[in-house]
Amino acid sequence: MNNSVFHDLLLVSDIDGTLTELSKVPQKNLDAIERFQQLGGTFTLCTGRPKCALGEILPQIQVNAPIITINGGYIYSPITGEVLFEAQLPLHVKEFVFSLLERFSQIGAMLVEPDNYWVIRWGDESIEGVAQRRDMYQREDCCKTYSEQEGPQQWHKVVLIVPPEQIPTVRKYIEEQNPEGFYPVQSDAFYLELVADGVDKGKGMKMIQNSLNLAKTAAIGDRENDESMLLLADFSATPQNGDENLQKEVDFIVDSCENGAVADFIYRLEQKYTL
Repeated sequence: MNNSVFHDLLLVSDIDGTLTELSKVPQKNLDAIERFQQLGGTFTLCTGRPKCALGEILPQIQVNAPIITINGGYIYSPITGEVLFEAQLPLHVKEFVFSLLERFSQIGAMLVEPDNYWVIRWGDESIEGVAQRRDMYQREDCCKTYSEQEGPQQWHKVVLIVPPEQIPTVRKYIEEQNPEGFYPVQSDAFYLELVADGVDKGKGMKMIQNSLNLAKTAAIGDRENDESMLLLADFSATPQNGDENLQKEVDFIVDSCENGAVADFIYRLEQKYTL
């Protein structure tokens, strides 16, 4: 095989539910990503997480392009620390969120900032998976309790922690309010995010592609917040554990997250590129 077969390709991977279930990346994925880069490919991450929550991921994996965080709201170089793009929510989102928390007593909320999660309240911590996420954020030492005095004045993103069965109700209520300057998108079974208008993973991917002058893109993700980059990519995939609606829109349904979804996608890309 030509050792630079992927020289014109940017591969972008979501993290949670795609690259890894939480923090330990399957060895299959690590080996395949290394091989992809050896064959000339450019690899990076595109996640709803902030920069501060990558401390357990980045030591395992090599990226050779800017990283897309906060669903495309904060793009930075892990090598130089340079911020390539940053977007924030309108100020009136704050009043909206506190009103929402009064209306729905079971949901929690946290602000996602580049260097911290600011927790307003956890909500129902018995929801499967919430405690594991909480523990990870605390291990990363980037989890603080929000207060009017210490919390940020400008917000990048809000994550609502919602019992899965309540997500349709909460989402419908938000959409009926016709919010200005932000929109809801689901990123996990129990996460409903409020993201600034004009911000999404697809735009972040295209921004990096253009800055690096790469001809093609490949993207893999498992949830609704990945849809924009999957639809824009030249090659797209979602794991077997991914959203069923996404599975109807992508080029490949690959192995499950825990079995090396990213590795399987890279194998499919090799087949495409060497036909």
